[in-house]
Amino acid sequence: MEWIAAVLVIVVLLIFGFMSMASKEGRAVGLVKGRLAPCGSKPNCVCSEYPEDKNHFVEPFVIPAQVDSIESLSLLVKNLVTEVGGDVQLESYTYISAIFTSTLWGFVDDFEVRIDMDTREINFRSASRVGQSDLGVNAKRVERFVELLEERIGR
Repeated sequence: MEWIAAVLVIVVLLIFGFMSMASKEGRAVGLVKGRLAPCGSKPNCVCSEYPEDKNHFVEPFVIPAQVDSIESLSLLVKNLVTEVGGDVQLESYTYISAIFTSTLWGFVDDFEVRIDMDTREINFRSASRVGQSDLGVNAKRVERFVELLEERIGR
């Protein structure tokens, strides 16, 4: 019986190891027709662009009236991404793509931000590259990011 348990542990460790390696491949989906990409069917993604997708929806951040500079807002968002552990991969004034790597297994998640001064919203997409569940990590990441935005610029 002990050898069966040992084999199962080894198999699980190998699966996690392969998934970790697989998550390092690729990049964020990016913008699709000027918006963040919708989430797929897996529960390991959240996005603020599609309120009709109740399973994956998170609220966008409403940009306060006193904020009028896209340049300073973009810089603040980029700095916050770095501050919370993200590694910025691609940036412009209106779009930032970053990755977050988990400590234990090295799984890579994509985190994307789209700033829309016309609608005065900051939209988010946070998604795991592999696996089925993320245990709520992506939703918590966006929630923490919004909290930091509220601290820095208010609402």
